[in-house]
Amino acid sequence: MNSDAARITQMAGEFKIAFSGISLAIVPLMDPRLPLLGVFQSLYEQSADSPVIITRKDGTRHSSQRLFDVLSAAASVPGAGLRGDLLVFTAMHGVTRIGDAIDQADLRDPSSPLLEFTRHLRNACAHGNRWHFRGAEPKFPAALRGRTIDSSMHGSQAVNGWLGFGDYLDLLDDLAHHFRGLTGQAAIV
Repeated sequence: MNSDAARITQMAGEFKIAFSGISLAIVPLMDPRLPLLGVFQSLYEQSADSPVIITRKDGTRHSSQRLFDVLSAAASVPGAGLRGDLLVFTAMHGVTRIGDAIDQADLRDPSSPLLEFTRHLRNACAHGNRWHFRGAEPKFPAALRGRTIDSSMHGSQAVNGWLGFGDYLDLLDDLAHHFRGLTGQAAIV
């Protein structure tokens, strides 16, 4: 159990770093002055006409649009759409992965409101980012930092609805703390 708990603790930290990094990377991606073009030119010696190569599993190219065209298109996407969708997707991915890891390690605990919350949030992410309750769910208290969820939320948006992006980071911190306690590791400040 300690190795599974340690892995989940590590995952929570890595998802927090990834989410924070992506939230920072979106800003220059959306800038119409195309500052990322300068980064690619100076650091990677690529020109505006360099291809952005995206390959399929078999190695063939799906796309080789010009760097300038890709960055221009990204900068023209309305900010709320790119920022909202990309950050929602990133948080949903993290919740799904960590929820699956908890299940696979058989570390679910219905007496833990945090773990019950995580289970229901993972299910919401798997149901199109909508809370999804069957029958008398939630059967056990499910909460994040004192905020509880209940069946009246069925069908409403979970991530970037009930759960803000800072709340997602709180969830990762709380999960890391919970599973670190199962490993006997000291808290990382």
